[in-house]
Amino acid sequence: MFGVTNETTTGLEALSQMRRDRRKRRVAEVEWFEALYRVYLTALVGGGAVLALSGMVKDTKLSASELANVTTHGPHVIGLVAALVVFLGIRSGANGGPVSVEEAEVRHVLLAPVPHDAVLRHPAIQRIRSMAFAGALAGGVAGELTSRRMVTGNMATWAIWCAVAGALIGSLFSISALLAHTLAIPRSACTAIAASLVGWQVAVTFGNTNIAGPFDTLGSIALWPLRFRAVDIVGIVVITILGVIAIVQVAHLSLEALARRSALVSQLKFAVTLQDIRTVVLLRRQLSQEHMRERPWFKVPKALRKNVVFGRGFRSLAHFPARRMLRMSLLVIAAALCEVWAYRGTSPAVVVSGLLLFVFGLDIIEPLSQEVDQPDRTDALPVDRGWLLSSSLFVPVVATLPFVVLGAVVAYLAEPHGATIAVAFIAGIPAALTGVAGATVNAVKGAPDPVSEANQGLYLPPEMSGMGTVIRAVFPPAIAILGSLPVLSATAAEKRNIDPVGATVRTAIGGLLLVTLVAMWVHQREPIRAWFRQMSQAGRTPISQKAAQ
Repeated sequence: MFGVTNETTTGLEALSQMRRDRRKRRVAEVEWFEALYRVYLTALVGGGAVLALSGMVKDTKLSASELANVTTHGPHVIGLVAALVVFLGIRSGANGGPVSVEEAEVRHVLLAPVPHDAVLRHPAIQRIRSMAFAGALAGGVAGELTSRRMVTGNMATWAIWCAVAGALIGSLFSISALLAHTLAIPRSACTAIAASLVGWQVAVTFGNTNIAGPFDTLGSIALWPLRFRAVDIVGIVVITILGVIAIVQVAHLSLEALARRSALVSQLKFAVTLQDIRTVVLLRRQLSQEHMRERPWFKVPKALRKNVVFGRGFRSLAHFPARRMLRMSLLVIAAALCEVWAYRGTSPAVVVSGLLLFVFGLDIIEPLSQEVDQPDRTDALPVDRGWLLSSSLFVPVVATLPFVVLGAVVAYLAEPHGATIAVAFIAGIPAALTGVAGATVNAVKGAPDPVSEANQGLYLPPEMSGMGTVIRAVFPPAIAILGSLPVLSATAAEKRNIDPVGATVRTAIGGLLLVTLVAMWVHQREPIRAWFRQMSQAGRTPISQKAAQ
């Protein structure tokens, strides 16, 4: 009764043979030159970014008091990052994640007389492995940057142990999601558990540091070059046990959730290939089952409703779901903490702050994105398209101001000094607005035109066309990162005994000018494109035709 039947054995053998054949076919279809070229571009851009960030970190070593502060509070702060990762993982599991298989496997393989654990075990392990690799990569880069300011341990030691901690934190995302999904924990209970873990770690981080947090061992592993604790090995053992349990439970994954995710993930991969970030955002919301509120948070005043563009924008914000508001708040809080970190001397933290605010901007420009998503309706209106899109920026800019206040409060709590509030507001306003500006550029420019890209490839060598694609993808986040730089001027001013507020004001003006340029580009984008097309056609017209004309 409990043995393996011949039919099951035959099915498992057929499944193994099918996967081997598919693997061979995929390897045979790989264009190795193109794959190596992608690796070359990735290594070039990634290595250049790491070297640039390394150059931003000064070689000034931490003092004895600062080193003691890192040793005491470092495990709690890194543990807070792990707690947020687990929060996201549990929420992903409650929404049907994290495993996604191809639609053919859901319809045919999972409905065949084959044990589900044999089908889903490999995708689950692959998911854990990929997240662990991503975490190890991020942790290794963070360790390399951290080593430049530490008095003990070399660069390799810091990179290795931070990579180990990053791999454990990354794997926790998939493990917690698998456990939440396979154990069929209700969504409300998942939210309560995840929020409790984050609240516990927050209380430890910003409250009584003598109490251990649930994820302090992971933070302590990253700091092993400073202080080795054998008790931290218990954390590695616990994560390993949880990972084994999660893999054993894969047979309990919901077929309905797998079927829904398979279609969405295939569309998501195609959108990522086209660098269509807007479609990626929409598909991610569908994967997480994020829906707009039926009852608005506030009622739009009649004075604002008289203007159709402003009224629609504020009504859109009023229907934002609670999870989106929470996500935007967490992004701003994390960005503010990164700004404080950069103010204390770790300059590369401004890059993280800019990227967080860029993601924040992708959410808050929803009124503008809705206009871009429906060009036929927009073009049917008796108004200029550039005026309509630029007017749609008013609501996101106004909605950003409360989050600036939130970031200033967080900065003051982390760095309670008299000038913190002034510097936080002066640096926070351009930082938040450039995050919105970067997201605006990404939304307005839309996905790349395949025909246009193909035509450009006829006139450009592969190296230049590939680099153009990279620049196109990097340019919007770079705008957001530039807006986070004013805090560095405050740090430099303090070192030279200059008023940090005045220095921050001068740098912040540059960020506001950048925001103004983006708004002008949105307003004049169509005339600029028409002029560029006209000039391109004129440049390609033969001389004989020009003479005939």
